[in-house]
Amino acid sequence: MSVRNFGSEGMASHALAAFLLGAFAHCAADEPSRVSSEAAFTAPAGLTVANDRIFFGAFRPSTGFELWVSDGTEAGTREVKDIRNGFRGSYPTFISEFRARVFFTADDGQTGLELWSSDGTAQGTSPVLDIQRGSGASMPSALTVAGDYLYFVANDGTHGHELWRTRGSAETTALVADISPGLASSTPRHLTAAGNLLFFVAHDPDAGTEVWLTDGTQTGTRRVSDINPGPLDTNVHSLTVLHDFVAVVAADQDHGIELWRTDAKADTQLIKDIRPGLSASRPRYLQRLQDHLYFQADDGKHGYELWRTDGTSRGTQPVKDIRPGLESSLPSHLVAAGNSLFFAATDATHGVELWRSDGTSAGTRIVGEINPGPDSASPGQLTAIDQILYFAAGSPSHGWELWRTDARGQFLSLVGDARPGKESSYPNQIIPFGSGVAFVADDEHGQARLWISDREGLRRLGDPPLTQSSPETSPLRSGTSAR
Repeated sequence: MSVRNFGSEGMASHALAAFLLGAFAHCAADEPSRVSSEAAFTAPAGLTVANDRIFFGAFRPSTGFELWVSDGTEAGTREVKDIRNGFRGSYPTFISEFRARVFFTADDGQTGLELWSSDGTAQGTSPVLDIQRGSGASMPSALTVAGDYLYFVANDGTHGHELWRTRGSAETTALVADISPGLASSTPRHLTAAGNLLFFVAHDPDAGTEVWLTDGTQTGTRRVSDINPGPLDTNVHSLTVLHDFVAVVAADQDHGIELWRTDAKADTQLIKDIRPGLSASRPRYLQRLQDHLYFQADDGKHGYELWRTDGTSRGTQPVKDIRPGLESSLPSHLVAAGNSLFFAATDATHGVELWRSDGTSAGTRIVGEINPGPDSASPGQLTAIDQILYFAAGSPSHGWELWRTDARGQFLSLVGDARPGKESSYPNQIIPFGSGVAFVADDEHGQARLWISDREGLRRLGDPPLTQSSPETSPLRSGTSAR
């Protein structure tokens, strides 16, 4: 079975170009009579919950790609405002909840891409500040809440792309620090909240690209690492908070790509050279569970397997060699639900299926076969909501659809067949909503729609309800299949 690659890290990106391509692709899809309805919309993206409502960007021909809101009912689903009048669309992106409102980047056709906010009404939807005055675009991105502020990256036309913050009003919106002075950009990225502090990666002329920390003030913004001393850049990413430090993936001149740590005191150190020397263990998919970080890594002897660390060299150990020998089990899309770690992996017997770990070798096992034998269910979009794990996976009879399991991994169930039969709906952007979840998935015509799954069952919003058979709810015990 062919399965589209919709890994969770890929959907994390809200690039404007992706929205543009997605919206126009759906606009060009067949069955124009359905799309042309004023009540219909396609290509929902950026799903965010605020005040018990779902905010998202979506496309319809008359207004283009604009901001929408839904209370989970057909009657309560509507376009918030035609920010850019006409069919071109304002393309709201980076939609983020802050102070019971949503903040996002949009283009009204006059001031360029700037920061906007909305309470879900047309009257309550307005620009926060025209950061780059006139028609120039400040292009706010990477919206991240830390403490009482919303941080983002923007270019005011004078300082390049630097770090900004706001409390939601024009008066509280300001440049945090001009890290790379003048028109040059420090290009902050990987913004990571740690309580009231914010870690991020940025470039300055003296130390190149390294890890920075801010408390929101200019004096409290400082570099906390120099992994490659001097102006030489460090390729650093995957910032993940554990205790009072942040773990990062980086490489210096003596080691390959390995796991490092730094903190507010700029105490930067290599956690462990998992694959000694210049060879790289390449840690990926860092996920915190209780007092440890779990990740995928290759020590050169066992392939890419599941590891964990408490931030010390001694406390950095493999969890289990799921696929013994040099072959890799490739644990990916790690997510914590309750006291369990879930991930996708493959052993020597099964294809890529859902696995669960309690942090011990004995407690690391396959949850169940969704696609029996060597074929793969390819779980993706793993999303933990309370004690339930939701994810997308493929079975021979249903295609790639939405599944769930409890935190112990004892029960597997198909949430519903959004695109009935063997065709796949490719669920993505799964978020908690009400008593269930909201997500985006293709309908029977291959068009991306907004779906709700709750006590009332599975339904889609934005056009006449879909008639379909009742969703499958029978539990699958560990080791059983969906065939």
